[in-house]
Amino acid sequence: MSLNGWHPGERAIRQRLEISSETHFAWKWIAAELPDQHRIFYTHNIHFLPLVTLDQLGRPWGSIVAGEDGLPGFIHSTGRSTLVVRAKLWEGDPLLQNLNHRTSEKILAAGIGVEWSTRRRNKLAGYISEIKSVTHPDNIIDFSIVVNEAIGNCPKYITVRSLEPCTPHPKIESSFPTLASHESLSEEAIDIITHADTVFFGTTYHANSEDESRFPSHLGMNQRGGRPGFIRVSPTDRKTVYLPDFSGNRIMTSLGNVEHTPLASLTFVSWQTGDVLYITGSARNLIGAAARAVMPFQNCFTEVTVTGYTYVRDALPTRQKENSTAEASPYSPPIRFLASERPPPTSLGEDGTKLKAKLTQMKIHSPSLITFTWTIPRSIQVKAGQSAILDFTTLLGAQEYQHMNNAKPTAVNDDRIRTWTVSSFSDARIATNTFALTMREKEGGVVTGALFNVARRIQQMGKNELLEDSTPIGLEAEFVGIDGSFFLPEGGEENTLKLLWIAGGIGVTPFLAMLKQLSTEKRAADVQLILTTREPEVLLHLIQDAYVEREDLELHVSVFSRSQVPSKEWGFEVTVHNGRMEAAKVLEAFDVTDWEAFVCGPSEMEKDVLQALTERGAEKEKIHREGFAY
Repeated sequence: MSLNGWHPGERAIRQRLEISSETHFAWKWIAAELPDQHRIFYTHNIHFLPLVTLDQLGRPWGSIVAGEDGLPGFIHSTGRSTLVVRAKLWEGDPLLQNLNHRTSEKILAAGIGVEWSTRRRNKLAGYISEIKSVTHPDNIIDFSIVVNEAIGNCPKYITVRSLEPCTPHPKIESSFPTLASHESLSEEAIDIITHADTVFFGTTYHANSEDESRFPSHLGMNQRGGRPGFIRVSPTDRKTVYLPDFSGNRIMTSLGNVEHTPLASLTFVSWQTGDVLYITGSARNLIGAAARAVMPFQNCFTEVTVTGYTYVRDALPTRQKENSTAEASPYSPPIRFLASERPPPTSLGEDGTKLKAKLTQMKIHSPSLITFTWTIPRSIQVKAGQSAILDFTTLLGAQEYQHMNNAKPTAVNDDRIRTWTVSSFSDARIATNTFALTMREKEGGVVTGALFNVARRIQQMGKNELLEDSTPIGLEAEFVGIDGSFFLPEGGEENTLKLLWIAGGIGVTPFLAMLKQLSTEKRAADVQLILTTREPEVLLHLIQDAYVEREDLELHVSVFSRSQVPSKEWGFEVTVHNGRMEAAKVLEAFDVTDWEAFVCGPSEMEKDVLQALTERGAEKEKIHREGFAY
């Protein structure tokens, strides 16, 4: 089937998203048959094929089609337009039901093949025919897929995995082909969604009678990926699922189908247990302000309200290899939470206008560490440990569209919004209009690179007065707001706080503000700070500036570093360890059940520390982790 241009839904979504003319003729990229490379790919490279078909109500359901042994080779090609499949289905998979209740010998279908070890993927669409052995007692079914649309996809947002076959024992855990208005998703279903880094997104385009000859009805199947948790579920009705749309190739076939025919399927797999969740539902695309009102800072997403779902345990005949590590895509942007999950920070002035944060001071601690102080025209309240969110679009300009950027993948979805922990302290009960952000220059960082270049240039010019008072420079950013729940427990002033702080490098900044809070409020505390850093002297000076020595405020700092630590009187106890920190070993010295533990640092360090705390019996409620939502 040769395409004749974008169908009405695709034209509509392209207009809504104001997509430029550069992909105006991208529909020509979609071939009417399988290229030889695709034929080899489907027959030799994939462990399973996500395939979408329609049920009797015309709703799309995404299935998982695999061979009996969970290995590649269950598909053969007999020509440039035909794939012959021998699949072992399981009870609960929608394809089994849809084949059994077919009203035609041709069933619309679409699939996407992914080679998980290489991030290679290809899409196909067409119809199923020559169906055999539907009543086989072991659900082994032979059928052909006649392909009339084929296209290769970019490797963005795919998590690399090494797979191996296994012997599954499928069991239907829950099945609601039609979900009643008062019903919702099960806890298990919500859990697999909110921990997923991959989903298979099925759509349908049902042509109107006047368009059928030029734009025939067809289905679409896509793969969407991101960081675990990038797909959200409404905490209110527990059955509305939000799938964010990241920067892609701008073909927009999936969103175009939804725009015209507001239905979709979502299929999730657990790579460890083999569980599979099948969802079908009504769908709509939200864009711009409407999207941001639901999911702050996300400009486009597809909302799927579940009308039916099935959860099957231990069904996938292939799993991620034991003891192997998944490799996340470097293109995946940060997770965006729903406004109903995490109310967005407010940043409007009294007249409803957006506030500007003006740079008023720069203090250079080292070539890669600077504290920038900002002032806004409205007083705000900041708790020690909270974060400030700034938007640098006005300063740097909006990020232009890029399809791929292997040199700097994060630039593709860069919205110029950045979050830093506030390193200054002001009594949270008293409003302030000034806050300080201690930043480390990020290699290749667009924002920190620009700010550090300004500071370096002023220093080179010898104009130190502009470091002390940076107001004349006129550097501004949009103030998005204050956010975060990473702060000291409130109340209990009569008891001595036992605080275990674990910081990696610049992750010490929230603890600087907390130290100032403890010193100012004169709260009794025993603080154990475990710090791993390449710049121990610089960070110890910052800690020294934040700490006020008192009898009832004990501070002990354990420094892990390969750099030299000066032997001097810091005003608090310092223990130096040469080398990297091993979390499990370090925490052996603590009865962690007695301490409030706070962790802030690189993700791998946080992961190791959290695991060690859990293994040593730390209560979940007493473990606090810094987590930037924006």
